[in-house]
Amino acid sequence: MNLTLIFLLAFIIFAIILAIMVFILAGKHKITERDKRSIRNEWNKIVDMNNDNPDSALMNADKLLDHTLNVLGHTGTLGDKLKKAGPLFHDLNGVWEAHKLRNKIAHEIGFKLTTQESAKYLIKYKSALKDLGVNFK
Repeated sequence: MNLTLIFLLAFIIFAIILAIMVFILAGKHKITERDKRSIRNEWNKIVDMNNDNPDSALMNADKLLDHTLNVLGHTGTLGDKLKKAGPLFHDLNGVWEAHKLRNKIAHEIGFKLTTQESAKYLIKYKSALKDLGVNFK
């Protein structure tokens, strides 16, 4: 057999195996309609809680983004997930700002948000969830 033909066959076999792996992995982690409904329900609870407890609303929005990235198969801390999934977000800097604010709430004694401040950052979380495929009405 000609050496060129052997390389060509090896390349074709490799390409087929690679295509099969991509197909399997691409379909492995998707947000189902059930997941989307659950995420929207949680989101509505977060929005409702913002008037009475803006700190908790922001903390829960951060948890919801983390959960959604888990569903998509991302692992690690939310920071790790944001680094890996960064290209999925049209406003990655905004998501990072919101996450850093969440960290201030969690780690700085006496740090409190107003309802208006929290609402500003909740918009960034909602936008990130939309970028991940969660549609809101």
